[in-house]
Amino acid sequence: MSRLFPCLPVVLAACASVSQAQVPTPAPSQTPASRDALAETQDAGAPAHVRAATDGAGQDRAAVDRVSSSPVLGSGASDRGADADLDVARGLFDRGEQESARVALQAFVARHPNHGSRPTAEILLARLALGRGEPMGAKKLLDPLAAVGADASAETNGVARSARYYLGLAELRIGNPEQARALLLPFAKGNGGDPAPTDDAAVELRGALAEATAATDPAAALELWEGYMRAAREHEKAWARNRATEVGARLSPEVAWRAYGAGPPSGLTRAVLGQKAATYLRARGDASGAAFVETEASAARHAMGFDLAAVRVGPGDPARIGLSLPLSGKFQVVGEAVLRAAMLAAGAPGPGSGGVQLVLRDTATDAERATRGVAELTRTEAVIAIIGAAGAKTGGAAIAQATQDGIAMLALEDAAPGAPTTAFQMVHTPEARAAALARRALKLGVRRFAVLGPDSVSGKRLREAFRRAVAEGGGVVVAESSYVAGATSFAGALGPIKKSTFQAIFVPDSAERLALVAPALAVADLWPQSWSKARIVGPPGKDQPRSILLLSTANELSHKLLETGGRYVQGSLLCPGFFADDVDLRARGFVEAYRAAYAQAPHATEAYAYDAVATLRAMTQRGARTRSDVIRALGVGGGVPVLQGLTGNVTFGPDHGRVDEPLVYVVDGNDIRIAR
Repeated sequence: MSRLFPCLPVVLAACASVSQAQVPTPAPSQTPASRDALAETQDAGAPAHVRAATDGAGQDRAAVDRVSSSPVLGSGASDRGADADLDVARGLFDRGEQESARVALQAFVARHPNHGSRPTAEILLARLALGRGEPMGAKKLLDPLAAVGADASAETNGVARSARYYLGLAELRIGNPEQARALLLPFAKGNGGDPAPTDDAAVELRGALAEATAATDPAAALELWEGYMRAAREHEKAWARNRATEVGARLSPEVAWRAYGAGPPSGLTRAVLGQKAATYLRARGDASGAAFVETEASAARHAMGFDLAAVRVGPGDPARIGLSLPLSGKFQVVGEAVLRAAMLAAGAPGPGSGGVQLVLRDTATDAERATRGVAELTRTEAVIAIIGAAGAKTGGAAIAQATQDGIAMLALEDAAPGAPTTAFQMVHTPEARAAALARRALKLGVRRFAVLGPDSVSGKRLREAFRRAVAEGGGVVVAESSYVAGATSFAGALGPIKKSTFQAIFVPDSAERLALVAPALAVADLWPQSWSKARIVGPPGKDQPRSILLLSTANELSHKLLETGGRYVQGSLLCPGFFADDVDLRARGFVEAYRAAYAQAPHATEAYAYDAVATLRAMTQRGARTRSDVIRALGVGGGVPVLQGLTGNVTFGPDHGRVDEPLVYVVDGNDIRIAR
């Protein structure tokens, strides 16, 4: 069973999966504002069991889960058709077929709005929303179910208990730790002592409470991580070490000393706080006490596994790079795309190098398999570093294992892994791409903006990132409207925007959707043009055409945009992460080689994968001969690029996130080229 906290969200929007045994993964501090990821993506399902307590008595959370999975809740007379519909939907859910399950559950709610099992369906839909990285969508479904009156029936109270549990996980994902703690804490009361190693649900709950507690009471959070650590699996222990280290860094020296004294001998708290506690004692003139604490802390760090990885694994072979990819299962297409680009990058000419050898491990969609694969790449295959592409179900476990083994992992995801890890984020966040468009337009002289985007969680995040960047640059968003995600008609959404005067409009959607939005803008007498032609004409008349600058993140951008709507997107500025511009000197060789090898144009996924291999090759060509050398070279910080890549000047920040400016492209006649 996959547990909660070792599962960081990892790339490629395509890599999201949900199973009944999963739970929402990242801590608020590490959850990207967009998990668009790479799409923008997140996985999380729900635990199969969690220890709960009602009225102070311990109760298996399986009882609560049974409420959310029972065939009928207060349905009165049996409705065999409705029951059958729900059975089919729940079967899809249990098998991890999340998209089919979502469609079936939504159809059930639409066909049987008054059925007693509607709460069951809505809780399952909320769990799927968590799996897609849409905690706000889950919260919208769960809020009404979690609120019950004093006279509610036992069945309704059971639904509410289940809803409150998942609502707590949603609040944690949203970034509301206090609300999450209040909702989750009742499930932990009455369960004295540490969870058993076999009690997956209780371990997950302990970790969730630790995350929710960290912001307001770091010392208490360390106690919770202590209990989590004692029951965790090996890769989960690596995750707990990282999170506890981050929490300990927030404590003042005096508080750290007090928490250190209260911690168990050779435990996680003493391992994390020992150095800070010793510093506190030295500042007070107690050198002997500080030395004693340092000795104790060193033993604790050894016992907790902090200092073992570097001894267990070797320096690695600079000519061998590991790939941890989903080469089977539902995300096989993603793994194969990464592999194609990696093979090109491995064989590309390089100074002083005849290429590198790629060593593969298939993660499929299994966290344990991903963990085992990383360990094999590190310890058996002697790779110098690893490139990982997977869903959140497997990616977090892989990163935790890589960190434990002291090997760098370039993660094809759009979330910063965090400074305590040895992983580095290769993919620009969607928010960074939205902000890059705002800054580019502001630099051109645009000051008045409109925003038109999908009414989805990812769409809202992009709109917020764009508004923030506009405001920081001295501009203003004067009009904003939204449409239903997946819509093909936009007349209603354009109504409010037509009444305002602006110079540029931002559409945070895919290139496929942009090809439909752009002609709708023209119908509304808003004609995208290059900035040299864009102008404000106001107040707008009924039939008075206006030239505007069109901005879009345009995911999966290809020449199809020009084929379907070329005249309506002229002068547009687009930021898809990468576009196969064979005129650009930086990308030409890659684009031509990819087309020659695979008879198709590469997209952003392939470009980021190519850059990952090229980055590791660059590190070894500059003298990195060991795994430690690679980690130090990647973590140089200070805004120093490590590679002039296809996707930009690859630069990592203090939290190991990608911080360089994404590339912006402009539509120019029949071409799409990098905007200079």
